[in-house]
Amino acid sequence: MLLCGYYGFGNLGDELLAQSLVALLVKTGLDRREIALLSADPAGSQAALGVASFDRWSLGGIVTALSRSRTLLLGGGGLFQDSTSSRSPLFYGTVVALARLLGCRPWSFGQSVGPLRSALGRMVARNALAACPLVVVRDEPSRSLLESWGIAALLSPDPVLALEPQRLPSRGEALLVNLRPWGDLPGRAAEAVTALAEERGLPLVGVAMASEDEALMDRLRREGRLPLTELLHLKNLFDVGPAWARGGSAVGMRLHFNVLSLIEGVSSVAIPYDPKVRAFAEAWNIPLWEGRGGIAFPVAGEEDRDANLRAAGKRIEGDLAWARRRMEEVSDS
Repeated sequence: MLLCGYYGFGNLGDELLAQSLVALLVKTGLDRREIALLSADPAGSQAALGVASFDRWSLGGIVTALSRSRTLLLGGGGLFQDSTSSRSPLFYGTVVALARLLGCRPWSFGQSVGPLRSALGRMVARNALAACPLVVVRDEPSRSLLESWGIAALLSPDPVLALEPQRLPSRGEALLVNLRPWGDLPGRAAEAVTALAEERGLPLVGVAMASEDEALMDRLRREGRLPLTELLHLKNLFDVGPAWARGGSAVGMRLHFNVLSLIEGVSSVAIPYDPKVRAFAEAWNIPLWEGRGGIAFPVAGEEDRDANLRAAGKRIEGDLAWARRRMEEVSDS
């Protein structure tokens, strides 16, 4: 089985998607030797995940990987969107087309679909996902969009929710903040989160999920707009527990910053720069800051949130096991 996603670029959220999917597939009975993935950093991905990895920028590597695989799993994340890059739908659409030519059956799990602003992006996404016998998305807006295209899709939580929490016993009081480039939104967020930290008398700790987050928050700090006491750049799951152990509350833009805050038991406020962030926050009753005015202090979540997290993890595991069996049946037919 070949996994295809935004892997090997150093974005922690996407690396955690790969880690979670590989672990879940192993739980379903697949041997790691039966799993491979396309990556921008094949050596790094192979070392981290223990599975064969192929260079996503090499046509020969992609063809080799697809030729050796029965199925292509479009494995998690917002692959079919053109808000960050117009090339993204074209790349994944091309991989799906090559898979079909080489007899490798494509399917999808843990996807968000959109935003798609261009007619070309919509056409490519629609054709690629229509070619999948099985599509599982992680939020209702994506399911509704696919339904409007005549594509049936199932709904299952984000695969990262199946990861075990780190939850170190010590807990600091810092306000954790994650900002990513997105027009003038991070600048406005920096002003609001600084005001909140000063009002509460809390140290402010920056948490970068990607190098671009680190560069942005470091610039805002140097400009005096974000008075961070620390700026952490998380590289893998082992960095998560120590980072969230510093915090008693969190405010962040990236989807998986909010997912990890939930997993680690830290109350958060989400900044919905993208529909996937809004959908996740609304599903888990996480408050939103809409980009104007002050930020309300994150309050403790529901008492049964841990039970809901365990239930979500079990559901993801069951959904992926069922989906894998279904794709094996399709491939054998």
